[in-house]
Amino acid sequence: MKSLKHLLLWITLATSTGLFAGELELADQLWQSHRNNQLIPVVSSTHPDLSVKQAYIVQGHYVKKRLASEKPAGFKAGLTSAAGQKKFNLNQALAGVLFATGNLSATESIQMSQFKRLMLETELGFEIGTAITGSIANTAALKPYINTVFPVIELPDIGFVAKPTGVDIIAANVGAAAFIKGGPFLNWTELDLNALKVTLTRNGETVNVGQSNDALGNQWEAALWLVNTLVAQGWTLEPGQFFITGALGKMIKAQAGDYKADFGPLGQISFSMVP
Repeated sequence: MKSLKHLLLWITLATSTGLFAGELELADQLWQSHRNNQLIPVVSSTHPDLSVKQAYIVQGHYVKKRLASEKPAGFKAGLTSAAGQKKFNLNQALAGVLFATGNLSATESIQMSQFKRLMLETELGFEIGTAITGSIANTAALKPYINTVFPVIELPDIGFVAKPTGVDIIAANVGAAAFIKGGPFLNWTELDLNALKVTLTRNGETVNVGQSNDALGNQWEAALWLVNTLVAQGWTLEPGQFFITGALGKMIKAQAGDYKADFGPLGQISFSMVP
């Protein structure tokens, strides 16, 4: 798998700089908590000076451990709003990996008990049609690489043992846990992706409203940022993989009930949550 080889090369180069000697230990703690479905360690509690760059090295080793038995389905951006970044004392969005085992698109009822602290986000997804192996100059240059656009419900799990910092979220792969993909929009090139309104209801009551430009102010700029960030980390984005660009509206706590997300011309996603 080319993308994995490139990621491993990036980890090797980053670690060889001597930035941080304990990244493997912290990655193993995260891996053990994931494997045993335990609360996520707050790595900053033992390494309070952990930088953003070091946290991404920890994330890389953690992802590497999971890739030994799982496949990457795609990638995610997190904290793409100024308010979200300020809450965690960050000045940048975050990037993480989505695994194929988290695909709940065909699941009728999602059991919250399988997770620690499950959340809900409405997002837009971009499927890659042509492999992306290098940085992209601008949004116009990015669009030919995209095969289709579709609505997504992301289900992050932020069940940490204590209140996390920004570097904790990065190290723990930005809470990536599960996702629900909606159907592709075939005429996406004719659609203004920054003019969409998304409404999420639970048992018929509105629980979240978002605008498509909530993600870094522009869907295509958010997509470009994420793609170039992933490429810089050593990833090759393969055809068939996809990426999501961040929450539209708020991240809300998952509760039992019947949900419907209306993405306007992109369609709807209906799903149920059970205890």
